[in-house]
Amino acid sequence: MKLIVKMVSGALKACRAKTMQTTFMICAAAVAATAQTVDGRDFGIDGFAALPGKTGTPHYLAGGTTGGEGGKVVYAKTFQQLKAYLQAESPYIVIVDHDMDTGIPCYVDALSTGHLCDRQDGSEGVKTTYGERVMIASDKTLVGVADPQTGEAPLFSRISFVMQCSSNVIIRNCRFTMEGVPILKSGENKIVAFRDGAQKEVGDPDCISIQADKNSAKTDWGGHIWVDHCDFFNGDADNKDRYDGLLDCKNNVQWMTFSYNHFYRHDKACLFGKGDSDIFDDCRTISMHHNWFDDIAGSRLPSQRGGYLHYCNNYMTGSEDGWDVRTGATGYVQACYFKDSKAPIRSDREGSLNIDKTEGYDVIYENCLRLMEGYENIDGAKVDKSLPVNPTDWTPTQTDANYKVNSLDKTADVPDIVQRYAGAGKIEIWQAHADVLPTEDINEYASAIKDNPTEPTYDENGDRITSVPTGIAEAAVSEPVQTRYFTAGGVRLAAPVKGVNIVQTVCQDGHVTTSKVIIK
Repeated sequence: MKLIVKMVSGALKACRAKTMQTTFMICAAAVAATAQTVDGRDFGIDGFAALPGKTGTPHYLAGGTTGGEGGKVVYAKTFQQLKAYLQAESPYIVIVDHDMDTGIPCYVDALSTGHLCDRQDGSEGVKTTYGERVMIASDKTLVGVADPQTGEAPLFSRISFVMQCSSNVIIRNCRFTMEGVPILKSGENKIVAFRDGAQKEVGDPDCISIQADKNSAKTDWGGHIWVDHCDFFNGDADNKDRYDGLLDCKNNVQWMTFSYNHFYRHDKACLFGKGDSDIFDDCRTISMHHNWFDDIAGSRLPSQRGGYLHYCNNYMTGSEDGWDVRTGATGYVQACYFKDSKAPIRSDREGSLNIDKTEGYDVIYENCLRLMEGYENIDGAKVDKSLPVNPTDWTPTQTDANYKVNSLDKTADVPDIVQRYAGAGKIEIWQAHADVLPTEDINEYASAIKDNPTEPTYDENGDRITSVPTGIAEAAVSEPVQTRYFTAGGVRLAAPVKGVNIVQTVCQDGHVTTSKVIIK
């Protein structure tokens, strides 16, 4: 047999450096999660997510959104580890530095349609991977680390991230797509996963879905969520219903900020409120600032029913129907720039809108077709239709006097600023640098799987994980003392066997470094 080993790091060096690195990473993670300055510009948390919320309500969170602060900093090497950490009850700051999908191959008639072929032996169709969902629990931070050579942040493909009644979650510097996700030939467009030897529908093909209807939409709640510097996109679709939302919010979810994100190549982008009945007292307090809506062929940028939305310094290009302030919705728009789009903003369908008309911070249209009444295109392009505005005097400070956005830019500057900073990989989010990234930790992975998860974790073959190795004793001396082998699914081996294995180097202080081992 020939043994090919790809080492994560030197075992002895990793063991001796463990304590110093862990302390540094925890501190750096907390800083990278909520506060950051780049080019003299403040990219720290702001908007509604930064506020604690109203006292005496379930939504109140002292200190505002902090994500997994106070929890362990962990590295997700595999999709299974990512799922286990994000679904565990304990707080975690989860670091990912490479692309991920389920790794379970399947064949569909075409990526644009996604219908699973009758035969899954590769004799027909186009290859993709089965989808999955991650049910993110409260008190989590997910940070993507960009590849230093390409500058690209990690891409999560055909994986839906769902926050069901979750609170205190941060997601930064990640890319999300459902392109090529498989669906059944019959029924709705639901994600199909491979679990326990069978194809299983696991939900809508949203990239991120934030909701609160686990038991009852009338009583459930969630919120305090910050999604920042992320990419959301899909490829060519056979029809507008092939994929669902890029970032959707439903039910009673409050105190959220979506900042510096890039939404592109899609049809129906963001749904805030699933219907005219999805309206609650003060529901969906959301800040959207410095986002780039680019080539959205359909609508929902967002489609808002109910709630309060601060729409600030956003840039919309090459899109169709934009922000639709609909039934029971209240909005405040500041310094947004709309270009080459059909109907960027409207409030004539039972919603209400306040427009900041301060000099330099009013809305700008360029070559757009349907404008709010009283506006013209700055380039003189012909206006197809004027849309009446249903006025309100609401501003975010009426909801909380401490409300602020770190950088309020003038409208004319928005295109340059947003194109420079919006999206994943535009700034360095993780400040602990590559040489002190946490290492893979089988012990912590095992602990997360058992930690009252929101949903089971499945291995690389789609089988439910029921046990993983645990129980490494701690000692004072940091020297390698043992090498152990496991299958990629976590089954311990007496010796390496042909196939893919995980090798553990165990130190006397309990620290574990792991490597992927391929035995030919």
